[in-house]
Formats: sequence, C-alpha cells, structure tokens
Amino acid sequence: MSELDIEEMDRRIAKFEAKASEHERAGGASLETSLTMIITGAIGLFASLMLVLSEFTYYKNPNASLICDVNPLIGCSKYFTAWQGHLLFGVPNALFGMMFFAGIVALGLVLAFGGTLHRWLWNAALAGAGMGIVWVVWFAYESYVVNRSLCPFCLVVWIVTIPLFIVLLARVAQAGHLGEGTEGFG
Repeated sequence: MSELDIEEMDRRIAKFEAKASEHERAGGASLETSLTMIITGAIGLFASLMLVLSEFTYYKNPNASLICDVNPLIGCSKYFTAWQGHLLFGVPNALFGMMFFAGIVALGLVLAFGGTLHRWLWNAALAGAGMGIVWVVWFAYESYVVNRSLCPFCLVVWIVTIPLFIVLLARVAQAGHLGEGTEGFG
C-alpha cells in the first residue's frame, strides 16, 4: 500500500470512530455538521419569522384568519396574548428564535465554506441550543398540559432544535471542547 492509501484509510477510520480531524480540532466542521446547522437553522428561522408575521397580523386585526390557526386545538393566536408567548421582557419568543436561528445559519455557512470557529463560539452555540432545549420542554409542557393546544410553527421550531442540539453536542465533544478528556467518543 502506498502512503496515500494508508492516509486515506486512517482518515476513513477516524471518521468512523468519530475522532476529530485536524480541521475539526482547529475549529472547523464536517460538511454534514455544517449542512445540519444551515438546514435546521433555516427551517427554525422560517418558522420563527412566520410566528412574528402572524403576531403582527393578529395585532392589526384580532379577527383575521391566520395561517397557523387550523382549529381550536391547533393554532398560534392563543399565545399572542398569553404570558408564555412573551417570556422575556415582553418581547415575543419568536424574535429570540429568529436571532438564534439566523446566527446558526451564519455559523453553518462559515463552516460550510471551510471556515473555523473559536472554541468559545462552539460552546456558546451549544449553550444557546441547550437553552433552546430547555425552552422547548417548558413551552411544550405549557402547550400540551396547561393550555391544551398546539402552535404548529412552535412545533416546527421544537423539531429542529432537538437535532441541532444533538449535532452541536456531538461536534463540541468530538473536538474536546467540553474539557479535558472529552475528545471523541471511542
């Protein structure tokens, strides 16, 4: 076997064992990770934007027919006047979602084009996604148990937040950014 074949085999084995490549240890990411960030971020951004636009429409005309109001059990307008829809400082939750997901898309694009992120930025993205998971669990409880209804755009945000968190956690752990002795999974 040539030296090139051995290097290629080592690269494939390292990927299979989830060991960070040199590029990943330097703050980069695989194309799969980048695309996951871009896709989940774009979907979450779209759902958050639709919530914001629906809320603006609702405040202009509370009797308007909103795209997210399917029936009495599935709809978003109930949350526009509820405290659960404006958890921090009276600002709609969806605006925070838009900011977060726009940032995730931007980071994913940087990574997709071969850029690298500093360790603290990886940890910050993971912390943001972790707070997103806590928010998802809390809001799901409030929706299902307390209000007995479901916001369809919120559900989309919940669905994309979970794989985003898992991918960021795996990537941060893979590169050893969680602390000493956390590199890789093997």
